[in-house]
Amino acid sequence: MNTTIPQTITIPAPTFVVSRGMIAVAVKMDTWATRRSTRKALRNMPDHLLFDVGLTRDQAQTEAAKYFWRA
Repeated sequence: MNTTIPQTITIPAPTFVVSRGMIAVAVKMDTWATRRSTRKALRNMPDHLLFDVGLTRDQAQTEAAKYFWRA
């Protein structure tokens, strides 16, 4: 009786690397969207609410003027 053992070849799945990259891009885009909406809210926030969060009008305007990709 002749028994053969099947050989297994393992090839790393490139989809893992691609999916990690896609997740990183999605997270970055979400971060940018959050910054954009937060800065827009700061721009429109009344002075008494800015006072509540500990910001002056000048500080809020400085933050709101930043590009969304800037931290």
